[in-house]
Amino acid sequence: MKPKPQIETNNVFDILQKASQNLKTQKLDLINSVRNMSTKSNQNGNIFGKEFLKQQFCRENQQKKKQMSNLELVAAMQKYNQLLQQKRDTPTRNYSKSQSLLNQLVTKVTPNLEMNMFKQTQRSPMATDVRPKTSDLKAPTSVQHKRQQSIGSKDQNYKKLYNAMLQKPKKAQSHQTTPQHSRQLSLQQSQQLSNRESKFFESTKFNKENKENSQFQYYLGKIRQVFTRPLRDDYFSCIYREHFFQTYQGIYVASYLRPVDPNDVKKKAVQLKQKDKYKNKISLIFDLDETLVHCNESLLQKSDIVLNIQVSPNEMVKAGVNIRPGAIELLESLVDDFEIIVFTASHSCYAQQVLEYLDPEKKLISHRLFRDNCIMTTGGMYTKDLRIFDRQLSQIVLIDNAAYSYAWQLDNGIPIVPFYDNKDDRELWGLQTYLLGMIGVSDVREYNREKLKLNQFFDSQGPASVFEKLFQQKIEI
Repeated sequence: MKPKPQIETNNVFDILQKASQNLKTQKLDLINSVRNMSTKSNQNGNIFGKEFLKQQFCRENQQKKKQMSNLELVAAMQKYNQLLQQKRDTPTRNYSKSQSLLNQLVTKVTPNLEMNMFKQTQRSPMATDVRPKTSDLKAPTSVQHKRQQSIGSKDQNYKKLYNAMLQKPKKAQSHQTTPQHSRQLSLQQSQQLSNRESKFFESTKFNKENKENSQFQYYLGKIRQVFTRPLRDDYFSCIYREHFFQTYQGIYVASYLRPVDPNDVKKKAVQLKQKDKYKNKISLIFDLDETLVHCNESLLQKSDIVLNIQVSPNEMVKAGVNIRPGAIELLESLVDDFEIIVFTASHSCYAQQVLEYLDPEKKLISHRLFRDNCIMTTGGMYTKDLRIFDRQLSQIVLIDNAAYSYAWQLDNGIPIVPFYDNKDDRELWGLQTYLLGMIGVSDVREYNREKLKLNQFFDSQGPASVFEKLFQQKIEI
């Protein structure tokens, strides 16, 4: 009998191949043995007859079964089956599921309130539908901007209320230029772009002569302009008109919301160490998504950067992000005069990656706060209550495109229209001028109340009444 071949156990597939060859060899040996027995039987006058051949065949067959039960072969088969099982059990997330997961990580909400959700409140007929019909507006190009919604609460009751209150606004159109940013361009292009943007920022740097610029009125100036007849149909006029209604709706709905947990403010209070150079200086709190950046809903859309978001040890999704023009330059221009904090309702695993790109050396942003620090309301929305900070409310402001985010402290809020992907966006330039004018004020709430007048947006008569109070001018909705 032949000695058993040595089978290496390092490679599963080599083991199986050698085992197969071994079985083929045994089969050939068995066939040859039967032939030899048959020949001897014929030569010796049936000395080796049928009974002998039957016994010999059974003996060979038992030997074959013994070879099949070889421990090495069994171990190899078990290991092979384990590999197949692991492959079947490995989570495979398709594209749509990845996008759904990303939408849960990124909070982007532009509120369009259905007032009939508050039938128990008294309201005027004017307040039933306050959104402009942007579908009637014709923009020159075909690029469309989708507004993403936050998956705020997994509770089904909250979802129903949330979906009714925060419907996606109708798509606006814009002229899309090729996304470019100074961290992506070649050295020469980067210098050209940086010089061009820095010249603008240098020209608008705060000094005593331009502190009171009567010709410049941040936000409200453009709101009045875009409602002046004849109405313009360009992208930014549509965005401003829509945002005016959204700001009204966000402030109005927030007055009916309450924290899910009344003790949230105490539970989520933070103690943030303040650098000596920021003592007695104003703290600027920036929202992230749609204020400084925008996360695309699809990787098919052009993006400035694509980030790998590690959701869990075994799961990763890709996120395409657009950087708002001038975002990094704005932070660089403000960092010496203000303490800069980013406070986002997005998940930290996503937001941290974006902030690492904006501020890789951690020289611009002093502190970062995420969804865990937000206050969940009875409407299923993440809001930002500034009372969680260990800073005086007279020296802290929140810049956010969603008005309900700062509705708890209305006079501390600074509105800004949302950014999606339009590289002609220059909103941060106007914001910089407004913020630099705030240097030295004793109470930012008085500064904002005088210039933004957000307290007048709470009006049960509707947005037309708000516009009339702001500008002594009537508009038709």
